[in-house]
Amino acid sequence: MQRLQGLVFIFFLLTISCSKFGDQGEVLPKSEEDRLPGTDSLVVEQLIEKSFSHYGQGGVHVDINDRYLAEAEEIARKNENIYQLARIYNLLGQRYRNRADYGEAMKFHQKALEFATVANKKELLASVYNQIGVVYRRIDDNPMALEMHVKALALAEEAADSLTIGAAINSIGNVNFNLGRYLSSIEYFKRSLAMSKAQKNKLGLAINHNNMGESLLRLGQVDSALYHFFTSLDYNYQISSKVGQSICFNSLGGAYIVLERPHKALEYLEKALHLNEELGDLMQVAISHSKIGETYLGMGQMEEAEKHLKESLEIAKSIGVLYQIEEGSRLLSELYEKKADFGKALEFFKTAAVYRDSIINTKNINHLATQEAILESERQREKINQLNQETIRQKSMLDRQRFYLITALIIVVTISFAIFMIVRQLQLRSRYKNVRHQQRLLRSQMNPHFIFNALSAIQVYILEHDIEKSSRFLTDFARLMRQVLRSSTHDYISLKEEVQILKYYLELQRLRFSESFDYGLHIDESLKMEQAMVPPMLTQPFIENAIEHGIKPIGNEGQIQIHFKKDKNRVVVEVEDNGIGIDASKEASEKERSHESMAIKITRERLDMLRRDSGGRTELSIRDKKQINPFDRGTIVRIVIPLVEIDQHGKTVSRQKNNFLKTESVSVQ
Repeated sequence: MQRLQGLVFIFFLLTISCSKFGDQGEVLPKSEEDRLPGTDSLVVEQLIEKSFSHYGQGGVHVDINDRYLAEAEEIARKNENIYQLARIYNLLGQRYRNRADYGEAMKFHQKALEFATVANKKELLASVYNQIGVVYRRIDDNPMALEMHVKALALAEEAADSLTIGAAINSIGNVNFNLGRYLSSIEYFKRSLAMSKAQKNKLGLAINHNNMGESLLRLGQVDSALYHFFTSLDYNYQISSKVGQSICFNSLGGAYIVLERPHKALEYLEKALHLNEELGDLMQVAISHSKIGETYLGMGQMEEAEKHLKESLEIAKSIGVLYQIEEGSRLLSELYEKKADFGKALEFFKTAAVYRDSIINTKNINHLATQEAILESERQREKINQLNQETIRQKSMLDRQRFYLITALIIVVTISFAIFMIVRQLQLRSRYKNVRHQQRLLRSQMNPHFIFNALSAIQVYILEHDIEKSSRFLTDFARLMRQVLRSSTHDYISLKEEVQILKYYLELQRLRFSESFDYGLHIDESLKMEQAMVPPMLTQPFIENAIEHGIKPIGNEGQIQIHFKKDKNRVVVEVEDNGIGIDASKEASEKERSHESMAIKITRERLDMLRRDSGGRTELSIRDKKQINPFDRGTIVRIVIPLVEIDQHGKTVSRQKNNFLKTESVSVQ
């Protein structure tokens, strides 16, 4: 019974203490770099946390290197984050250790040790040494385990890492417990317990109180042991640790067995069994059945003892736990011997002997695998050192070659850039000249059409022998032509001159159509007519369209309103009429539509040139007023151009870009 209690205690102790406190398996120190948000380091931390949740208690059917941990390793390796790689390999070593694959565990811990050494993080090195010490404890190499834990303690003290200090002290206490040095183990557990109190670490308090109780129980101080077991149980309730509660129930059961109170012992052992079944940990279920069966065996209740011992043996065989198979077979041999069934007693005794030998062989194999892993790590380290020396020599040579290559590339790039900039400047100058020519060409396309319409109107008056109107028309036409010809060679004219041109043009059109419409020119007061500059005759095609295709069909009472407004650093021009509307005018002849579309196309091209020239925003929109108000009629043309003004030096300046435009402008007469 004492042997089984020791086995159960050691397994439970290692399992929970390795998880977060005793061996610092999964909660490792994090550097400031790893806490930076928005980096790959944070992604790795999140993946490791997800791996913890996925792995859970680490049952035999859970993959050790799950997809989260594998992705975390890939990202850390890609970014050459040796700190996080060391943490990942340390965690993998712990998981292999908990599966009793000590050779693989030592391989990963050695890799973690190499990366932690390069990272030069003492708290990380302390954690890795603690893990290596646990592996040595598992293979009963307690001297080496003690050496590793002492190294971990020294490094943790240098780093002032109180959590790892407490873990290392706890681990040294466990080594002393394994060696049967219970008084020494109690002293270490007391130190670790004091640190847990200072840190308010309830998990540490739960573990150390249970450790203290087990050591006191071995010394025969059962009452003191019970105090620590119940205290540990209380802390495990506070942190909702079912694993910790199960450990305490088993410890309490063992204590009451020593007190020869088997019924009280069974009460706690049954609680441990129910918790282990709830957690789904088959190994712990097998151990609980074994302890309950042994207790019934001591009470002489053979049927209950046989039921639990057989259940324990069946589960142990299904998961391949050698220790538990040997223990269950030995207890069943003892049971059948008491029942005088010597055939079965001998059968189970032989089974126990076979598994006892197998356990010894497994320990030897594990020890050998661990040593081979260490030797292989040493060979790899030596090989790496040789490669590093060769790399240093090659790097020196490559650095010289790289210097010459970079120098040559800088010279080539500098020359290429200079050539590119020269060619680019020539292209920009050529493009700028082309833009100027295109704008003047577009304006020249409009002038002949306007002159043709005006002469047609004069011809009508002459044919009608209306001398007064013909004379008046010719006079206004001459003034208009003078203004048009003078402005046609310039990119910009003053708003005042543009308004004069539009007045002459509108008056001529009123005479032409027997004054069948009225018009209004409205200038925003914030626009200074002498300083504000606009492209010449930009609105004339739309006024002509309003007269020809909007007002002419309605006969009389036509209205044309022209607005020049200032909108921040832009000029907004609106031409509004009360004619039949643009939608109705689409039913006109093909020739008229062709002319209108040509005028709009030319204006759009002029605006595009203006936009590229000034860098400002331009717009052109034509809407039927019925789209705004179904009971209204007519058309609204809206043109938006950058605000350009003459500065004190006589240069035109775009206020939208606040730069000088290299354009020719005409002064106001």
